[in-house]
Amino acid sequence: MDAAHRLFLRLGFEAASCEQIAIEAGAGKASIYARYANKEELFAAVVRRNVEGSLAPSSEVPLDLPLHARLRAVGHSILTHALRPEIVAFMRVVMTTAYRLPDLTVLTDRIGRDRGVRRIAEAIVGDAPREADAIEAAMPVAAKFIEITFVPHQMRALVGDDPGTLEADALRRVDEAIHLLSKGGWLDRWESPS
Repeated sequence: MDAAHRLFLRLGFEAASCEQIAIEAGAGKASIYARYANKEELFAAVVRRNVEGSLAPSSEVPLDLPLHARLRAVGHSILTHALRPEIVAFMRVVMTTAYRLPDLTVLTDRIGRDRGVRRIAEAIVGDAPREADAIEAAMPVAAKFIEITFVPHQMRALVGDDPGTLEADALRRVDEAIHLLSKGGWLDRWESPS
């Protein structure tokens, strides 16, 4: 898997062959085909492992912070993690296979997006006493937060904008999203009365 990951990153999906992967891994092609029927299945396994392993860690955000501080901390953590060069590089490889493996591309996006939305929803709810559906109630707001912050910024990274500039702008983008959601009434349910 590590050898396949390295070659897919270095050569792209189309140019990497199972023979090259076997050589890189110091194994025989037969050992690859014993586990995976073809290069597409091997790539799918590498993508799943990469997405699961590269999701932004659930950093310990003090849930007793005010709502805006919680959202700022978690949003910034997710966004800066998504802008890491190795994550952007791998997402580019996945995107180049979208025409050939559309279900895998959709799955990759869904796994990462769902995890990010859940982390934001947990930050929205914070340490307030939780009714049974508190996280579920926060999910649409969290999804909107991800759409405003993550999607445009990652797209800029995928098309090659300067990583340093994007990272420097990440906190401003998070703050703008919080401001927009707050002014639009999306956060009313969770904001403390002033």
